[in-house]
Amino acid sequence: MTLAHLAGDGPANPSNVVDVLAAPPGTRGWPALQAWIVDRIKRRALRHLHASALGERLLLSMYLDAEEASLDILRSQLQLDGNDRMTRQITQHLEEEGAHTALYAAALDVRGSRPSAHRVPAGLSRRKLARWDQLARKHAPSFVHGSLVLSYATVLCAEQMAVRILQRHCETIGARHALYPLFSQVLADERRHVRLCAHTLHRLVAPAEMPHLIRVLAKVRKIETGFAISGAIGLYAAGLALRIVPGTGPR
Repeated sequence: MTLAHLAGDGPANPSNVVDVLAAPPGTRGWPALQAWIVDRIKRRALRHLHASALGERLLLSMYLDAEEASLDILRSQLQLDGNDRMTRQITQHLEEEGAHTALYAAALDVRGSRPSAHRVPAGLSRRKLARWDQLARKHAPSFVHGSLVLSYATVLCAEQMAVRILQRHCETIGARHALYPLFSQVLADERRHVRLCAHTLHRLVAPAEMPHLIRVLAKVRKIETGFAISGAIGLYAAGLALRIVPGTGPR
């Protein structure tokens, strides 16, 4: 079974729904080529960024921003649902994501950078978050559980993106790098969170609503990929520039 099957009109096999939702989305044609281009650019960008102290701080700051954005979405989920089981699940997820922010903040502190208590997401992130919010407001009425479904759909896509990013990062720097244990630990947690979100969506979304959920997930991912190439080029340029800034490298 694939996402296309879930988006069709026929009945879905419940035993396979979670696996399909949790699986990395498949791509063909231009989206597949775009993903390959972005991956190549970002691998080179990572090598440049790790060549300087400022570059590593930038990477850690970006990951910290992403974790804090996830925390904001999870906190909003607590306000959307009063079910005790869901509240416990969201609270545990919040604690684990909070632990990630603490790990990134500690890594920044070791490298001489203290994160601000009042951080503002970068321009691209702000625009992406705003478009996700607009999408949630538009499609929430289509589901019995409303905004909670859209919130989990957004978190699922964000966690899948985090898995892809951290897996690429671990492959690029290798197991001997000082930051590998941190990234691999967070990667393991994010893989678990993907399954958790998929299970939750399976419980929240009625079979008749599943085709609409799949279409919504595609729209959430389209927003993400809309920033992919520009973000990758910006990261590469930053890494290249920081390598030649006096006093910033090598580490």
